Amino acid sequence: MPHIGDLIPKAGIYTNPGVVTEKKDDGTVVIDTEPMTVNKYHRYANTTGLNEEEKNKFNGILDEIYTKENDVEKINDIQQNIDKLKVDPQNQKIVQYLRNQQAYLIRQAKNLPRTYNADASNIRGMRPTNE
Repeated sequence: MPHIGDLIPKAGIYTNPGVVTEKKDDGTVVIDTEPMTVNKYHRYANTTGLNEEEKNKFNGILDEIYTKENDVEKINDIQQNIDKLKVDPQNQKIVQYLRNQQAYLIRQAKNLPRTYNADASNIRGMRPTNE
């Protein structure tokens, strides 16, 4: 069952893409094809798969980040949000979408985040210390 805001590329004979704006009790959904409605949920990436709250959080984070012109700053800011959000398992989907957006920016800017957090046990060549 689709979530509110999920992108519908086309439905049956209706070929314009739209988003789910309402779920009805009979199992049907209302799809709005107005471009600004589509933009409300899918400003930066296709967020189908996130619930409405997650879509809003994802877009809110990127709205703030995308006020900057420099792609490297955007990449670093996304990384900081990923590191902050990934400590809570409930943010797992949002973190994955942020990683996807960051990967897109990395390909576009041909640069990587300056700093990031990593689990030390997953780093090759590191020996455990007895601290």
